[in-house]
Amino acid sequence: MNEYVSRVGNSKYTIKFSESNSVFVNESKFEYSLKKISTTNYVISINKKSFLCSVIENKNSSFEININGNSFRVKSHSLIADKAEELIKDIEKTASVGIIVKAPMPGLILKIKKQNGDNVERGETVMILEAMKMENEIRAPISGKIFFNSIKEGSGIEKNTKLFEIL
Repeated sequence: MNEYVSRVGNSKYTIKFSESNSVFVNESKFEYSLKKISTTNYVISINKKSFLCSVIENKNSSFEININGNSFRVKSHSLIADKAEELIKDIEKTASVGIIVKAPMPGLILKIKKQNGDNVERGETVMILEAMKMENEIRAPISGKIFFNSIKEGSGIEKNTKLFEIL
């Protein structure tokens, strides 16, 4: 069964497609059919009631659709992608008090790309750690202001050494 989560405004819908032409929306079962009219236009029949649907915009799991003259912005993900997004949001909420980033392995600090007090975006490379002759990017797990311990370029470090803190 294919499972998705769609959000329209503040409403969340869990959608499960079965093998037949059935769909479960928040555990309510509906029979459906879908007929493509053109590259952006469809006729959707739900429980034998038909709707004209146009996809106006489709960007990164976010859609603007028009159904019988009414426009909706819909964000849709697989169930697992939605859970991952919720976990990331929870981490960002709890991380508002700060997060300490420790070395994942022993190695040598080759390059520090930020200065003490700089702003950093989540996913941005903060430093390069060389371990076993490989360069590893150490990225910011959250956005915020970065503060370094006494780490300097050329420093040898052990696993779990505090590298920096983001507030």
